[in-house]
Amino acid sequence: MDTRPYLLVGAGRLSHHLGHYFDLESIAWRRWHRGMAAPLREAVSDCRAVLLLISDDAIEVFLDTNVCPGDPPWIHCSGSLVTTAAVGVHPLMTFSDELYDLEVYREMCFVCDRGGTPFRDLFPQLANASFEIDPEDKVLYHALCTIAGNFTTLLWHKAFAEFEERLGLPRSVLFPYLDRVADNLKSSTSPLTGPLARGDGRTVARHLEALAGDRFGDVYRACVAAFEADVRRSRS
Repeated sequence: MDTRPYLLVGAGRLSHHLGHYFDLESIAWRRWHRGMAAPLREAVSDCRAVLLLISDDAIEVFLDTNVCPGDPPWIHCSGSLVTTAAVGVHPLMTFSDELYDLEVYREMCFVCDRGGTPFRDLFPQLANASFEIDPEDKVLYHALCTIAGNFTTLLWHKAFAEFEERLGLPRSVLFPYLDRVADNLKSSTSPLTGPLARGDGRTVARHLEALAGDRFGDVYRACVAAFEADVRRSRS
């Protein structure tokens, strides 16, 4: 077994989560970031692979500047970037400030570039599920991840804030609703409820009146328009 450490480049959330996951799995690793005195080349020289865990916009410039012939494999974790200088391996998970339990990390899957080095060759000690997609589909894949995860987070953050600040209700009263929405999405083929599902146009109109002057009123209108377009498409 290869006992050389993985090198994690970067000091952000993903770096700390993956380092914690490797610790839980007893996988050797070390970290390098720009604030360290030791040069990057020393850290790269005896590692088994380099995980580049920096912002997407900085990845290509960093690779162009630092990858050298004979290096161990370079891996980036961007969900949308495709480059020949590194293998794309995207962890399909959201990472908060808090570190997770082992089972949470084991449940996440990794989505890789089809045609690149297989996930099992890069991480033989990890039992996570892995899937491959065509490189030309990565931007769409990541856009869908953003809609599903980041945008819903914005919506829930809005609801929590309004419940507390406008309605005087604790955010915790929404927790059972949030849990049921998530469970229904996972288990039901028709999880949508509420006025859109019922075709209750008057309620939708009143909702928009209540949101007059609120930037989320435009979000509401956009979602209604997208839903109605899908309904028309399904009936055509």
